[in-house]
Amino acid sequence: MKCKYLLLMLAVAFSCSRESLPKENAQVCFSLCPPQAFTKAQDPDEVLISDYNLLIYNCFGMLEEKVYVSSRAMEPQVQPQHATILLKDVPYIVLAAANLGYELPLMNLKEALSYRFHLAYPDEFGTGMPMAACLWEFTPHGNATVSVPLERLMARIDVNIDRTALDGDVRFEVTDIRIGGCASSALLFGTSKAENKEQIFLQGYLKEGHQVDALGKDAAPGISEPVSLYLLENCQGDLLENVDSDSGKVFADATYRDICSFIEIHANYHSDSWETAPGERLIYRFYLGEDRNNFDVVRNCLYKVTVRPEGSGLCEDSWRVDKGGLKPKTRMELHPAAYNECASGEDFHIWCDITPKGTPVTIEPLAYDDDPRVTALYDYTVDQDGCGLTIHTRKGGWILVSFAAGEPVNRDTLAMLVVDP
Repeated sequence: MKCKYLLLMLAVAFSCSRESLPKENAQVCFSLCPPQAFTKAQDPDEVLISDYNLLIYNCFGMLEEKVYVSSRAMEPQVQPQHATILLKDVPYIVLAAANLGYELPLMNLKEALSYRFHLAYPDEFGTGMPMAACLWEFTPHGNATVSVPLERLMARIDVNIDRTALDGDVRFEVTDIRIGGCASSALLFGTSKAENKEQIFLQGYLKEGHQVDALGKDAAPGISEPVSLYLLENCQGDLLENVDSDSGKVFADATYRDICSFIEIHANYHSDSWETAPGERLIYRFYLGEDRNNFDVVRNCLYKVTVRPEGSGLCEDSWRVDKGGLKPKTRMELHPAAYNECASGEDFHIWCDITPKGTPVTIEPLAYDDDPRVTALYDYTVDQDGCGLTIHTRKGGWILVSFAAGEPVNRDTLAMLVVDP
């Protein structure tokens, strides 16, 4: 839509005839300016220019001049510049692109506005991030040096982890972090989005191993250092309405799931009740965007995202929090022991410590309901949580109690109490 609008605007603003063009020339030097670095980053170099294309179109949208300077012809540490002669007081459209690695095959403005740049793989920017610039209404009024401000086609996402709201027994260790819905191409000279899943990488930009060590180091108490991810612009727009919570930013179906960009975090998880199974991970996912209803990832922008799991970190059961890689920690410990002694007339407490909490437990005093001699030995009261009982002894003898834990523990045990041994 933006491209069509620009073509219409240019057609109206630059309507002229070749016979009416003035003959006086102007010497113009175009100076390509790299964007300002977001912040210091280890990788990649966010301001490097290794090659560039410069395209100058006349008011009819036809190519007047095309320049390509390869990496071999670039002068180290020198800002790229190109001097040329243009007609004075005549409007031009000037387009530039950097770090593409090849000469652009664009002969007219219409081709330029619909041209998509493709990455071969998500982190293909070792020789510089792809950049572009547009001077839509440039009119030289005399000799001059003109700045051409380049913008990265990519956005940067800084992600950190806030562990301050996690329960004390929880350990949340990130093993890798990646971009899902990572666009493989983008329009060079216009707002861009992935149109279908064929324009999305099967696996997006990824950091793993030592590359995510920062997420385990505290920049402030309980809050990690950030890790930076990069992806091509993907402006999908407002796709939801009236979303009032982060958990609501999901789709009921998969219509947009394949083309909207999201962060996916894989972590080893340990708590008193749950842990990651061997070779598996707890997965956190969340969509990117300007707000909870929006799914835009805009070129040349820095987004800061803080992931803040709360409580167990497992409260949400949805696409956003995938617990399929977890297994419950199972434990069944009899207290105070399997064999116990006490005097008649005493109350004696026997219970099981069972993990995970909420596991169904069956307690059966053996023969209590079937043998009057056993019934005469004691009464009992089951604990409120259902995991133990208090035996109220009357006279000497021996008492057997069976404890059986259901799914997922699936274990049973016997406790013996000898009264007046």
